[in-house]
Amino acid sequence: MELKNAAVLVTGASTGIGAATARAFGKAGARVGLVARRQELLDQVAEETRAAGAPDVEVWAADLTDLDRAEAVALEAWKRFDGIDALINNAGAPKRKHINRLTFEEVVDTMHLNYFSPVKMTLALLPLMRERGTGAIVNVASLAGRVAPPREAAYAGSKFALNGFSEVMAVDLYDEPIRVHAIQPGPIETPIWGDVPGNEAPAYDGEFYPPEDCADAILDVLTGEGFERYIPPDLRDIAALKGQDIDGFIAGSAAFARDPEAVKSMAEGEEAMKKMSGDN
Repeated sequence: MELKNAAVLVTGASTGIGAATARAFGKAGARVGLVARRQELLDQVAEETRAAGAPDVEVWAADLTDLDRAEAVALEAWKRFDGIDALINNAGAPKRKHINRLTFEEVVDTMHLNYFSPVKMTLALLPLMRERGTGAIVNVASLAGRVAPPREAAYAGSKFALNGFSEVMAVDLYDEPIRVHAIQPGPIETPIWGDVPGNEAPAYDGEFYPPEDCADAILDVLTGEGFERYIPPDLRDIAALKGQDIDGFIAGSAAFARDPEAVKSMAEGEEAMKKMSGDN
């Protein structure tokens, strides 16, 4: 995909991965649409994206849990840019609660933003992309959508769903000129790790990586080969280890939940996963 003058729509663009991705697209010379709830932050990111080099930037302040509004924004962006070359479904929110304290309503709310809104926007643009004969969908999922963390049943469930949707879509569209990709961020330094209302403290307390690493991965997957990218890349090994020994993974995760101090870094975490799987 040629990024210069391409029209891209980035959701969750006011902070973190979305804001970094908007600036990276701007630097690449793309035309960029930005979607998030908070107008003031969106306007700031829009200025940064223009300053980075984007020839055209538009913003939509919208709550994507309103699925009708999510669909409308996608179609408005298509009309505004006379087509969308890449939809970057990045908007999402954490939900960290022990299963014994989690409510059904919280699960539904999490699914609306993290899963139903990207699906709604994708299905709105997909027929238009197919008619035009080109396009790309990038779904920002999570390592939590491959390896579920303790106390994140709602969040992990939404990201597992997004990964499943992405994989099947890639298969169904394999012989068509529509590219589908998934991004699996690990511990990225974004606001979702902070003191978010309605969330318990995260189990993980190790090294964090800059959101620009995710932005680089998104642009790389669009201009390169392959279905997905992990950030950092070695997290793919942890996902693979889980597949080799699911019982060991569950036992190890339970031990980690009881004593999170036992693992202080991603490198130590990978080594612990290997020991859990009997790979010494």
